[in-house]
Amino acid sequence: MSNATLVEVIGGGTAGTPSGSVQTVQSPADGATLTKASVTMSGASAVLVTASATRSVVLVSSTEANGAAAIDPTGGTAALDAGVPIPAGTTIEITGKAAQSAMTQIGTNTQKLTVYTG
Repeated sequence: MSNATLVEVIGGGTAGTPSGSVQTVQSPADGATLTKASVTMSGASAVLVTASATRSVVLVSSTEANGAAAIDPTGGTAALDAGVPIPAGTTIEITGKAAQSAMTQIGTNTQKLTVYTG
């Protein structure tokens, strides 16, 4: 597959028992400038980011206090049992062509995800 997709879990421990978190966020090696946004989850599938042909990275961080959260990096209907799980205290990174896709999220009502795009 050309333009390989990278999904990297940063921090976290064993499943359901996260133990780490990202302390600092720096611009990726490609020089992208990161923009930060907060997404409040509603318990239903909703937009995480819209598609962007110029985006090269998406970082998604779930706070220590969050309950369940998951994303669908294809932009389909997000589901906790079928998405990419993001345990509390974990950050994931999506790069390359995959970062340009629309993505959806689902999670515990009123909990938040922090999203960095660039």
